[in-house]
Amino acid sequence: MDRYRHNAKWLACFAPFRALSISAAYLTPFFEQNGLSLAQVFLLQSIFSVAFLLWELPGGYIADRFGRAFSIKLSAPIAFVALTAYGFSTTFWQFVVWELLLAVANGLVSGVDTALLLDSLKADGREKEYVKLSQRINAAGFAASALGVPIAIVLVQFVSIRSTLVADGLLTAVGMVFAFKLVEAPRFNGSQEAMRLSAWHAMKRLAFNAEARWLVLLGAVLSTSTYLAFWLSAPYYTSLGIPVVLFSAILAARSLWKAWLSHHVTQERHVGRNMAVYTILAGLTYLAMASGQLWLLWAVLGHDVVQALQSQPITAKLNEHMEHEFRATMNSLVNLVQRLLYSAAGPLLGLLVDRTSLATGFVVTGITVSVLASVALVKLRRFRTFQEKK
Repeated sequence: MDRYRHNAKWLACFAPFRALSISAAYLTPFFEQNGLSLAQVFLLQSIFSVAFLLWELPGGYIADRFGRAFSIKLSAPIAFVALTAYGFSTTFWQFVVWELLLAVANGLVSGVDTALLLDSLKADGREKEYVKLSQRINAAGFAASALGVPIAIVLVQFVSIRSTLVADGLLTAVGMVFAFKLVEAPRFNGSQEAMRLSAWHAMKRLAFNAEARWLVLLGAVLSTSTYLAFWLSAPYYTSLGIPVVLFSAILAARSLWKAWLSHHVTQERHVGRNMAVYTILAGLTYLAMASGQLWLLWAVLGHDVVQALQSQPITAKLNEHMEHEFRATMNSLVNLVQRLLYSAAGPLLGLLVDRTSLATGFVVTGITVSVLASVALVKLRRFRTFQEKK
């Protein structure tokens, strides 16, 4: 029996246990309780980002060399150890160790899950279902974030904040059950030339492909727009006078909204139009946030639309330009570019907000992301990238 046909199901079952669904809203208070300053908190995130960047491509190569399912199975116990130990740690340097271990675990999954899903669907003649199934997998992760909020509140009230991290570690252990059910999917090489390609040559071929470059830029800009908004959400809510106690409730509501979008919105038609909508929403939402009007709080749902729906059509098109044998490495390369953009844009935006105001940061970011995404989209129209095939 071709057990790889069940990989999409097991990836969807595994997704909720990768979402840090319980501890996400309480990470900063956890660090502050352990005596870390905000500067040290941001330093920890920088350490994770650098480690993740350095490990991204080697992690993809391991998956291509030893197996995509193997790589995901290896990542799960590493994440379990790191998260559980994090909850019992108290010092900055202990946290550094666990951040490095989490970077290793994430690098073993980043891009690899995409490669495994695509290979599994291709082997079964169902590659056209990638966008729909990938959205369903994302929906499971978003739903877990919403369901984890009431659990987190109970743990914080009756146990401790650090218990939320331990709980996420234990949930990761449960997720291992589904990760270990994954099996390697057949890989196909389109020609003898593809078989002789090295990973380096495959990366060069992708880098010199103009359509692929614009796809990467479009995906990276839209993804960065929601990433930056996430880190600015807390000061934004505070500026509107929203009590901190309601932040978790807002997180739950937005996660459920993203889960609904991912599960119910299909993108088999009018993909080009959808991409134009995401480009407009990415910038317009920032401008609404810059107004500082409480009645425009609902506008943040625009970024949730972008986060939930933009990546799957772009990833599907990008994978059409990737050699099957090096698909995990190539997807890791794309994720690497996105993380580089995160790493560069985040400090610049933080500096801009510190020197000017939160509203100015929103306006500049909104205009920048919409302009860059629009340029990429115009270039892609020349390639007829998102045009429907008759």
